[in-house]
Amino acid sequence: MKAILIGFGDIAERHLDVLKAHKCNVIGILTKNYDKALIKSKKFGIPNIYTSFQDVINTECDFLMNLTSADKIASTMMELIPSRKPIFTEKPVGFNTKEIEQLLEQNNKFNCPIMVGTNRRFYSIFHKALEFLNENDKSINAIKIDAPERFESINAAKFNDTIRKNWMFANSIHSVDLIRFFGGDVKSVKSESNPDDFKFHAEGVCENNIEFSYSSNWNEVKTWNITILADEIKIIFEPLEKGKIITNHDEIELNPSKEDLEFKPGFFSQLSHFLENVVTKNNIVWPGS
Repeated sequence: MKAILIGFGDIAERHLDVLKAHKCNVIGILTKNYDKALIKSKKFGIPNIYTSFQDVINTECDFLMNLTSADKIASTMMELIPSRKPIFTEKPVGFNTKEIEQLLEQNNKFNCPIMVGTNRRFYSIFHKALEFLNENDKSINAIKIDAPERFESINAAKFNDTIRKNWMFANSIHSVDLIRFFGGDVKSVKSESNPDDFKFHAEGVCENNIEFSYSSNWNEVKTWNITILADEIKIIFEPLEKGKIITNHDEIELNPSKEDLEFKPGFFSQLSHFLENVVTKNNIVWPGS
């Protein structure tokens, strides 16, 4: 299948690895920096450099990948949706409700298949844990997420002030999204956050009465971690790329798939899921977002 990349930041090379593994042919790049695009196109053997969204829309390909920076994703999506081509987009789709509503309105006109790149939904160890619960006829009772951020990451020179001010959307959305991944749609939520002190907390209930709590104290020296509770079972992911199942009688280590060891975790299965939908022309379903 043929793909065009829009944007070519740090994460693009990780996507190229899995595109190559899936035998996808990247036929072009669109970026605002032509000189950078020229260097990348030569390095990775990408034949075309596009200078406008219209060039991309007019070019025959199977799908587009929106890999622009977090603050440009929404505006780029507005330009790409009229192509009616399937779009894989990095997160976040928008920084506020207004941007999301504008995108939904735009997509109602053109009915463009879109999948958001929340790659942690595709961690193999997450799915192995869910398979264990299913095989043992157990259901999740509660989800606890602890997701402190690191100021050295937020203040990196590559991020502008808009991204820094919206860091909960630009980066923490990965951990927030896992509430819905494990628990389903949120039925009720109460937030007690103090952004001025960089402390965020919420708790609530998902469908099937699964309780959740989310905590993010940016002054903590910890890694992101998740605890899943079921009857007589506790599953811990700390950091998220490592997991273990604890029962009354045993402790089981969860080992990543070979794809999660070879590529950025979740990326291989994430692209597989997207490409399947491109081929079948079906709507994006769980675990896709």
